[in-house]
Amino acid sequence: MKAAFDVLRDRPRVPVTVTRDSVCAGDDCDAPHETLREEYSFLDPTAFARAISHSYLPSVAGVSHTWTCLLNDIRIAEISTSHIQSLISVTPFAASNRVHFVYHSATY
Repeated sequence: MKAAFDVLRDRPRVPVTVTRDSVCAGDDCDAPHETLREEYSFLDPTAFARAISHSYLPSVAGVSHTWTCLLNDIRIAEISTSHIQSLISVTPFAASNRVHFVYHSATY
């Protein structure tokens, strides 16, 4: 627990506008699902993607669905039901930050 606190203690929180793709036609009524969140400015893209997606991405039935997390139009992570894979080494924050989640449906 102390290690988790040490990680957060020195990281300022930043405002982030978050949007995501719709996952089905019925989900389109609220598109682009925009919300304003304040998150810790984790330098680790995996930690930031985990924090910003928590309680935001919808639950989708089935397997092999993924999301690409873009921060300021830069792909930073791939999110699946079982893990998050970082696509870059350091989270690229800017003066104004926007996150968009791109939905990838399962392919067979």
